[in-house]
Amino acid sequence: MLDKEIKSGTEFINDRGSMVINNKSGSIVFDENTGQERLQLSHSSGANVNFNNKTVSTFAPNNMQDLTKGNKFSTTIGDSFSQTNNNKEERVYGDHTIIAGSPKFFTEGLADQWLTEAQDIAVAKAGPEKLYGGTGNNTDAAYPVDGKVDPNSGAIEGGTFATNKAQDNIQQLMEEKAAPLSNIEKEMGVGGSIKMLTTKHFVVNAGAKPVSFDSGLIVKNGKSVTQNYVVENGKAKEITTSVPVYESKDTSSAVPFGDIQLIAGTKFRATAGSGGVSFTSSGDNSFTGTGRTTIGGAEVAIAGSTIGDAGRVTIISDTDLYMEANQIITRNTPRITDRADITHTFVTPDAFFTGNVHIMGDLTVEGNITVNGSVGIKVPNGDVCASGISLVKHVHGGVCRSGQKTDGPQ
Repeated sequence: MLDKEIKSGTEFINDRGSMVINNKSGSIVFDENTGQERLQLSHSSGANVNFNNKTVSTFAPNNMQDLTKGNKFSTTIGDSFSQTNNNKEERVYGDHTIIAGSPKFFTEGLADQWLTEAQDIAVAKAGPEKLYGGTGNNTDAAYPVDGKVDPNSGAIEGGTFATNKAQDNIQQLMEEKAAPLSNIEKEMGVGGSIKMLTTKHFVVNAGAKPVSFDSGLIVKNGKSVTQNYVVENGKAKEITTSVPVYESKDTSSAVPFGDIQLIAGTKFRATAGSGGVSFTSSGDNSFTGTGRTTIGGAEVAIAGSTIGDAGRVTIISDTDLYMEANQIITRNTPRITDRADITHTFVTPDAFFTGNVHIMGDLTVEGNITVNGSVGIKVPNGDVCASGISLVKHVHGGVCRSGQKTDGPQ
């Protein structure tokens, strides 16, 4: 044992002393230098626990274990850093919860307060530049109308409308809302983001394996649709056939594992490199939104396909369905049925039909008709009129037979 004391007459260092206790297992050091007091417990292996005025450090040359029988709490007032030079695993047999940001965000409704203050700005931004009206897609907010629609189509396109003055006041409104919004954001704190970075792969797995229960039933002859029309007794008769129908069944909602939920309060962004993005599931898939949904790429393929070749594609629109291609649109199927309740219009400089055309109603041609067939034109039960002259009822004037004019065509 060493016990040494150094006296000093300086103004700031009045007493210096240290004590070291050594034995075969390790040592204990008491260092009472003013302003640098230190206590260190060291093992003969080099493992030690060091206490000083600024730091508490622990060194384990080999393994280190920590076992707590009850609860364990750890609080860091400043920043916290953890570094592992090899693999790291955290195993939790209960729920694993990670929360970032000010607790006031969850306990005092700061998000709701902020959204309430910003609502006026959002309404002003969502409004049209011209007062042609409209309805908000989420709030059902109705925007005013001041003007006239196009007299021919009844559409706002081509009409005249006054300027929406609310658009001119957005900047002023944002300045008025800046102070209350800043006060709320101050209460939220500067943190709150969770960042996970990896140089290789990122794997999220919920449950032991994907559940492949049947999530629906495919009925191959489940729905009756129009196949074509045939003419019987001068009338069109509809011929129907059956097509597949998919019936969704709830077989997996009761499974107590495997769910992954991602909730974004405002934006959700996912970016992948040239390897692409793939979503594969054994059940129903839904991509819905109250705004515009855009699907784009070098090629967009939409297929209704199943193991039993009973897939179906359904496209439904509340108002209109528009398709445009810069070169060509091709539909290839054994049968095509177009059904229009009011009018079916073709606007084209040239139309080509390779088969027969059967028209149940009247045919009006503003241009000319050329018939190149060997039979020509046949009218079994009707008449043909040209410039007001009937082919059946016209009279050949000046033609006599037995001294009399003919009464009809010969």
